[in-house]
Amino acid sequence: MFEFVDELPDIDGVRSPRFCRELVGQDAAVSHFLSNLAQSKLHHACLLTGPKGVGKASFAHMAARFMFHHVDPVFAAKNAQNMSVLDDERLGKQIEQGSHPDLMIVTRPWDSAKERFKQAISVDEVRKIRSFFNLSAGMGGWRICIIDAADDMTLNAANALLKILEEPPPKSLFLIVSHQSGSLLETIRSRCMKIAFQPLKYAHIQHLMQQSIEDSSDNAASSQSLAAISHLSRGSIGRALHIHDTNGLEVYSDMVKLLRQFPSIKADMLHEVAERMSKRNTEHLFADMGEFLQQWLHQLARFLAKGQMPEVIFEGEEAAIQTMASHRPLEAWVDVWEKVTELFDNAKRLNLDRKQTILESFKLIQSGV
Repeated sequence: MFEFVDELPDIDGVRSPRFCRELVGQDAAVSHFLSNLAQSKLHHACLLTGPKGVGKASFAHMAARFMFHHVDPVFAAKNAQNMSVLDDERLGKQIEQGSHPDLMIVTRPWDSAKERFKQAISVDEVRKIRSFFNLSAGMGGWRICIIDAADDMTLNAANALLKILEEPPPKSLFLIVSHQSGSLLETIRSRCMKIAFQPLKYAHIQHLMQQSIEDSSDNAASSQSLAAISHLSRGSIGRALHIHDTNGLEVYSDMVKLLRQFPSIKADMLHEVAERMSKRNTEHLFADMGEFLQQWLHQLARFLAKGQMPEVIFEGEEAAIQTMASHRPLEAWVDVWEKVTELFDNAKRLNLDRKQTILESFKLIQSGV
């Protein structure tokens, strides 16, 4: 079982979902859960699906808090409008500190030697779930396991989870987070009740961003930068917070400055950007560049396909899109987009040279596939 320790960073680099007391923008998912619970139709395993960073893990922790707080959760769900439990500080502290005896969190374990989270959830981590459920409930009620995220499990770990789901213990609840549920074993998906989560609306991102900044006493972000971050977030508050915390707008600005030079991108400027993102402890800058570049090329392809100019952030973006669109047909830019996506995916998966990946990506943009 993963132990939350104050000294450890959150696995996604943003505010941990265990602190969430208000879920914004996912009313349909909450209603689905409470309705099934009220009718005693709640499945022993819920598969929480949707894009990363839209509130799935926060939902799981709030659902666990709701189940633990009420002596009879089924009866409580009949009259509940949401899952908020604001008047139980003792339970709230237990959830936040990871000390509740009937709640188990399974996630990628922390590697203290390398000072980072491991790349996958191993079979050994999943096997601990059976030991957890073999114990009597410490509070005499439900026992809940949150898996965040199932996409990180190895094949052996997935098979081990499947065996547990086939014979669920009484009064047990699995809340399984998945950002790409299509990649999970069909046998796991078939044993779960699916609860779908949608990208958050622009207004929700703005609200949550402003709230987060106020909570952290960080007043450095302007309304203009918050609007830009919300636009780049693609409906994910997790991504919005990441962009804010890592100065991701600077990465986006660097990318736009390079793209504005198309079709002749200055080599010295490109090398300077690529060098900066290949230094020690700059993996997050490299990841941001990859996501922004793929997103931008996707928007370029959509512009060519539908003729609708995407919302732009920095001066010169619209002109760059029009210039690039006039140089090659849609099919050629789709090929570039797919190849750039492959380059960054391989760099992450195989730990390839980051500088070279950026140089090759912009070479593709200049010259085509």
